[in-house]
Amino acid sequence: MEATFTREQADIEASVRSIVKEEKATARDALAGGWSPPGCDAVLLADFGLLGVPESAGGMGSSLIDLLVAVEVLGERLVPSRFPAHAAAVQLAAGLGELPADVLDGRTVLTPAVDVPGAPGWPEPGTAEPGAAGTGAAGTLVRTLVPYAAEADAFAVLAADGVRIAPGEVTVRESFDPSVPLSDVVLPAGTSAPAAPGAGRAALVAAAELCGVAAGAIGLAAEHARTRTQFGRVIGSFQGVAFQLADAVKHRKAAWDLTLYAAWAVDRDRPEAADLVHAAKAAAGHAAVFAAERCVQVHGGMGITMEADPHLFLRRAHVLDARLGRGSWHRRRVGELQVRRRRGA
Repeated sequence: MEATFTREQADIEASVRSIVKEEKATARDALAGGWSPPGCDAVLLADFGLLGVPESAGGMGSSLIDLLVAVEVLGERLVPSRFPAHAAAVQLAAGLGELPADVLDGRTVLTPAVDVPGAPGWPEPGTAEPGAAGTGAAGTLVRTLVPYAAEADAFAVLAADGVRIAPGEVTVRESFDPSVPLSDVVLPAGTSAPAAPGAGRAALVAAAELCGVAAGAIGLAAEHARTRTQFGRVIGSFQGVAFQLADAVKHRKAAWDLTLYAAWAVDRDRPEAADLVHAAKAAAGHAAVFAAERCVQVHGGMGITMEADPHLFLRRAHVLDARLGRGSWHRRRVGELQVRRRRGA
């Protein structure tokens, strides 16, 4: 694995930063007015939809890391974009063969419908995370906490027998982060194709966005620490503040490096890829929540108010941590895989 980004990956990051820099829709706007599609969605869905898509699914051979670099920027800026969810859904369906052109160019927007007990979709069967609805009447499937469901054209559905793309009946729910609307979805019965390796690829998209959220929370806290003064000194000079930020940076850096390494391993079908995917998703969720909590702490009393921005990062971190498997489940899964491997040896 290369130790640095390629020139093309650096250009992708710079391009996405340039696009979202002009974005007017914010996570704060959604608190009062609800979610509305950001202006950058059209460009992201149309021009970046082939990033990370395998050639077997209709892509151009772009590496998964290319996609993660773009998604990480969106997480850092808390852009309320459907692109990361759509990209995760495309990755989830990557094992279905060549995907329709209207999906790859963003004219048909997908979103992943995943978290349900009894529907593994991961390399080992029977290991799904518990905690969501399962099978409804007449074999229909029920999925909860599906992101951007009301705004999606179809769903990449993870079922016990694999993955399929299907329409669904949507019931909107109240989201902890209004900039990421969540819904319950009832999906018709149908046949699916084998899921692997799509579930792991989709989980890494969520991990990359979480790493971006961690970076954004650290940046907000660091800016406050550089400008806020107490007792005649900037608060960043106090160890109680500096050490919290240092810990947040440590966790974020470890999570981001692990996410990139996992993507490299998945692209090359390495034997350790499954362990790395679970470890990366767990580490990224922890890093994002930890950084957002430290951001609240660094802001002091004003950090717990609605007027300050730290809670926006905390909301996004918790919602993303629950997407495609909570961090606690992924941590347990790493242990289960290692124990099973040692017993088999």
